[in-house]
Amino acid sequence: MKINLPEKYADLYLKALTEKKRTLELKIEEFKKEIVEIDNHIRNLTSFPIFNDSPTIDLSSWNSSDYIPQWSWTKKIAQFESVKGKLILASEVVEYIVDHEPALDKNKVRSSVSAALSNWVKSKKYSKFKDPISGNTYYGPTDWFLSDGKPQIDFIPDELKNRLLKR
Repeated sequence: MKINLPEKYADLYLKALTEKKRTLELKIEEFKKEIVEIDNHIRNLTSFPIFNDSPTIDLSSWNSSDYIPQWSWTKKIAQFESVKGKLILASEVVEYIVDHEPALDKNKVRSSVSAALSNWVKSKKYSKFKDPISGNTYYGPTDWFLSDGKPQIDFIPDELKNRLLKR
């Protein structure tokens, strides 16, 4: 950056730039602290039992098509995925859960499902595929995906297959 500045103003300009730099550095430090706090909150929230499988529920006595409101979010998602048998959208899971439990707040369900899916992707239990045409993100068990990250054809929902094959 080259600036033509009379000598008598150079000192003032230097002070102004130094103050601006200091202000920005302080803001950066505040943002870093805030990010750490947010990470801690996320870690604490996702450690709640609602995001983990509940060992107290005996699944052997229920049919795979049953829906049990007491299940954790992850069990509800897995149950929907087993019923559908194809990659799933978070919005489909939300609708499925709300259809079975209309008293639930849809926004709470949406955030809980998103958090659970995100945790599964991070833990590599699930993988995700973004539809290049619609921008929708599909989720499924990691073994439903090829090594290049694309889903196996057998697990692609028909509407997605149709969009992808029209290209």
